[in-house]
Formats: sequence, structure tokens, C-alpha cells
Amino acid sequence: NKRTKLPSAPGGPIIICLDTSWSMIQDPMKETIAKSVVLQCVQSAHRQKRSCIVVSFSSGGCVTSQTMEMSVDGLRNVLEFLDYRFGGGTDVTGAITHVMKLHALSSPSDSTNKQGLEMASSDLVLITDGEIPDPPISSDMMEELDQLKRKTGMEIHGLLVGDKESIPLEKLCTQVHTCLMGLDTQSMLLRHANAIES
Repeated sequence: NKRTKLPSAPGGPIIICLDTSWSMIQDPMKETIAKSVVLQCVQSAHRQKRSCIVVSFSSGGCVTSQTMEMSVDGLRNVLEFLDYRFGGGTDVTGAITHVMKLHALSSPSDSTNKQGLEMASSDLVLITDGEIPDPPISSDMMEELDQLKRKTGMEIHGLLVGDKESIPLEKLCTQVHTCLMGLDTQSMLLRHANAIES
């Protein structure tokens, strides 16, 4: 498979929208990989001197947001996140709304607003197994999101965990990366178990 890289250039915050629905724990590898990607993004953001914001979403517009960094308090947030159990349905609308609010709150009134300029160069990583509605958000919100991408240059990178394609995710993202495509987790774990026993 062709390998593609998630955002790695200097810029504004790395914003991670993480699907924490029940479907993400039906295969234990999905949750493990999702958390691993978040941890890697936190480390990458630290090396690039960027902040990292994790927006967790599930059903009913349930959204939580926290900044994660390689500091004492930041690492405490990371450890709490790694211990968090997924659950609920999937509603990406709340997460996208939250991201747009972050941009709106930091939108510069003039060129001296450093926070606004920082958000304008942010990257969004959307991690999900692709089991989201089609269309994923309303047409009005999709238009607002497209305007935001054109205005700020923000790219949306989708990380599809456990499937080879998701039409709704492709509608949202600038680029979609796949992970666990065609992987038989049960067979893989059985092989590892047999290797340990022998």
C-alpha cells in the first residue's frame, strides 16, 4: 500500500477529532491504534513547538476538548485520556462545530492577533472507523467548513481505522489515510499467542 504521512510541517495547533463511539471498541485494535495516533501527534506537536488539541466526540453532540502537551499537567491529561474507555454512538457534527468555534474565537480582527494567525495554520486530524452518517454533516455546515478551509488553508486529514473506504469521511476530508485495512485481528492475535507458547 502507498504510505502517506499525517501533518508534520510547522504551523498552528494539531487538532485531533477522535471518534469515541462503541463501534471503535468492537475490535480492540481500533481503540488501541486511535490512542496510539493521539499520543504520537502529541509528541510530534511538541517537537514542532505546536500545541495539540484533542476533541473527543460520540453521540448526541457529546464533545469534550482538552489541550495535551509534554508538561506535567499535560502528561496527566494524556494518561487520563489513555485510561478513558470509548462508548456511545457517532455524531461528527458536534466535533466539527467545536473546531469551527475555535477558529471563530481566534479569528484575528487585525494582523496583530497572533492567536488568530496560529489557528489559521492549524491542521485537523479526524480519527474514526468511518461508521458515520451520510451526509456526515448538514449542507449548510459543509459550506461553512469549505469556506473555512479556503480562508485559512486548513487541511482535514482523515484516519480511517479498520476499513478500506468511507464515503462520508471522504466528503469531509482533504485526504483520507487508511489503517488496519484487511487485517484479521483475531488471526493475528492467535499467531502471536502460539508463538509465545512455543
